[in-house]
Amino acid sequence: MPVYDYHCDVCGQTFEVFHGVDERPEVRCDRCGQLARKLFRPVPIIFKGSGWHVTDYGRSSQPQKQRGSEEKEAKSEEE
Repeated sequence: MPVYDYHCDVCGQTFEVFHGVDERPEVRCDRCGQLARKLFRPVPIIFKGSGWHVTDYGRSSQPQKQRGSEEKEAKSEEE
């Protein structure tokens, strides 16, 4: 079950409540008993991989044919 943050505007207490996504309970403050409102927090974003789309799938600075010919020249110079 997801955890939701609630805040009481009367006494200023912030607390967590576990309930289902489709539930809309009337949550009351433990301290003063008044209705609390749900807080919306930003969701953390986790990037996995080597980076952004440009670094993963972007075009390189040299066309494929040029890179291939340069690699052949480098190998022939080494021999």
